[in-house]
Parts: sequence; C-alpha cells; structure tokens
Amino acid sequence: MELKPNIYYKTILQYREAELLFEALKLDIFSYLDEPTTLEEFLKSTNYDKENTKYFLSALLSCGYIEKNNLTYCNTKCSKLYLSKNSSKYIGKAILFREKLGSISNIGDKVKDNSLGQNDKLDFSELAEIVHDEMYVTGRVDDFNREIKQLFSDKYRNYKVLDLGGGSGVLSIEFIRNFPNSTAYVFETSEVACISKKIIEKNDMQDKIFVLEGDFNVDAIGDGYDLIIASGIFNFVNMDITEFICKLSDALVLNGYLLIIGSFFENEEYHKEHILNWLKGYINGMKPAPKKSEIEQSMQKANLSLEKRIKVGLFAGELRRKDGEI
Repeated sequence: MELKPNIYYKTILQYREAELLFEALKLDIFSYLDEPTTLEEFLKSTNYDKENTKYFLSALLSCGYIEKNNLTYCNTKCSKLYLSKNSSKYIGKAILFREKLGSISNIGDKVKDNSLGQNDKLDFSELAEIVHDEMYVTGRVDDFNREIKQLFSDKYRNYKVLDLGGGSGVLSIEFIRNFPNSTAYVFETSEVACISKKIIEKNDMQDKIFVLEGDFNVDAIGDGYDLIIASGIFNFVNMDITEFICKLSDALVLNGYLLIIGSFFENEEYHKEHILNWLKGYINGMKPAPKKSEIEQSMQKANLSLEKRIKVGLFAGELRRKDGEI
C-alpha cells in the first residue's frame, strides 16, 4: 500500500477551520444570524467590510457553522444554541478561553530551552467564572445531580459537603438546591475565593455555603463530611498522595463518599484529548496527576472502596465510600 501525506494536509485544514471559529466568535458573527439575514442587513448591524464579510460568511458556510437560503444567512440550530450571545447556553467565551489556555503556539521554544520563563500563567479566578456556565451546558451539573440523588435519599436531612478546589462553587450550589437543609464548604485559594463568594452570594446561598481559604496540601480542611468532591485537583497535590487521600478519608464520616473527577494514567502514554489539552501546562511545569496504581493503592490504605465509576459531563470520575477501620 502506497503511503501518502494526505493526513498532514487534512490537519492543516482542521487547524484553519478552528481558527475560523475563533475569529467568528471574536467578531460575534453568530449573534447577528439567529434569524435569516441578508448580507445588507448584516452589514447595517455590524458596519463590517462588505467584500471581506462575504468571503468570511462563505467560509463559515463551507464548514457547516451557518446555512444559506437564497439571499439570507442563518445559524444552524447548534450554532444558534451555543455560539450566539442571545442564547442562555452560549459557550463562545469558554471556547476562546480554552483556546488561549491550551494554545501551544511557540511552545517549541520551551522544548528547546526549559530555562525560558513561562508565558500566559493560568488565571484560576477567570477559569472559575468560565467553567461555572460551561458545567451546565456540557451536562456536568445534570450528571452530578443524578448521582447525588441516588446517593442521598433523605431530601430534608442536614448533610455536610466539602467541595475541594471548588472554583465557582457550582456543585455545592446544586447540592444545596437538592438538599436545602444541608451545609456546604468550598475550599479554595485566596486568588479564587473572591469569585466563589461572589457567585454564591449571587445565588443567595451565603447562609448555606461557606468559603474556606487556604492550601489543601497543608491547611486543615475540616471533618464530619458526608461527601467530599475532589474535581480536577490531583495535578495540584504537592504532598505524598497516600497521605493526601488519607487526609480526605479522615475528614469523612463512616460510610461517607469521596467523588473524584480527573484523568489518571499508568504511564506517560496519555490519551490524545488529555495530552493535547494539557501539553502547555506540563511543559510549563505543571505536575502530572498520580498514576492509576498509586491512586488505587492509596484508596485501599485510606479504606475508601470503589462504589462505582461514573461519567460527569465530559469527564470520567469515581465514587468511593469510606469503610470501617481494617
């Protein structure tokens, strides 16, 4: 079979298509095309250049982002739902943030010389705000709600929950909505805590959800929890992983639950989706999460048995239950 280089040219085309989407979001093209719109109507609303706009809309049409019927352009159903600012499910801001977050443009300089300084340091406070809305749109909140309703049967009981590295506090907010007599704690760095408090207050839950500021590697996290949520935090665990997981177990009541969400691999053969999204972070010094085997051994030592594996939105997770002392 003759080898051909077509795959590489296809990759270039996919890259161009992604660039086109990013530029369309920056131009806010989709917000003007919720209804069939002529080129003249579009130009009247935007004051964009006529000839270049025609080319740009043709490119969007070729990629399937918009439709054309005679002389009018219009969003596809999917673009109208997710890419128009007029939609409650708009994710354009999140897409642009994640493009910037994971961009590996010029990362080769760091590959050649790791002594070079880091550019574009991750803004965790901005990430917390972006992820808040994204979690609803991608189904992560719906999946979480389904799981906790299966775990906890008494709607009116006072459960105690810890959301470790909880960002916006969205999962704590949803827990309280489902179990209104409960109390939740969001543990965050001082950098992000102000965002957590703002969103909690916006949802009028400041009397039910409290923000704890600190570093979960060294600071006390409280105890007596019925549920601890540990989502996307294991890359930031700086202490011995077994000691850390035992710390979480000690903070749980007997038969309490630990929900972990994250990607764990046995070696450095990462899945494509994971390594492409986090390559920039790793090259800039972010520590990989512990290996699968390390997590499993630590869970056993901490008396945390596997209840089940779950899917939370786009991410994989595990639900662990604290057993009695061995």
